[in-house]
Amino acid sequence: MARFINRMLMAALVSVASASWAGDWPDAEPMSADQLEAASGRQGIPLHWQLNESEQNALVSGNVLSGPVKTGDNRISDQAFGNMSGIATVIQNTGNQVVIQDSTQINILINH
Repeated sequence: MARFINRMLMAALVSVASASWAGDWPDAEPMSADQLEAASGRQGIPLHWQLNESEQNALVSGNVLSGPVKTGDNRISDQAFGNMSGIATVIQNTGNQVVIQDSTQINILINH
């Protein structure tokens, strides 16, 4: 599944790149599906150093739980992600008075 997503993402990037940057690179040709497949796993592409930082701060205070406290079931069924596409973030929580923070960073490196 990850390889399929990788191929689809690369194909989309090439499609967008060839459409929007054609004026910038008039001699550039879009890569074929075979070329994209051969380039998976960054083989033959030099390593680039990248540092990503994300700072999140949250505070839960002054909350009081009293009486019977109920939480719901936390279940994922067999086909929960069957029609998922793109990049998804899944967070599950079974507690009370919890702060959940999430961050997604997507880095795209296009070598030309």
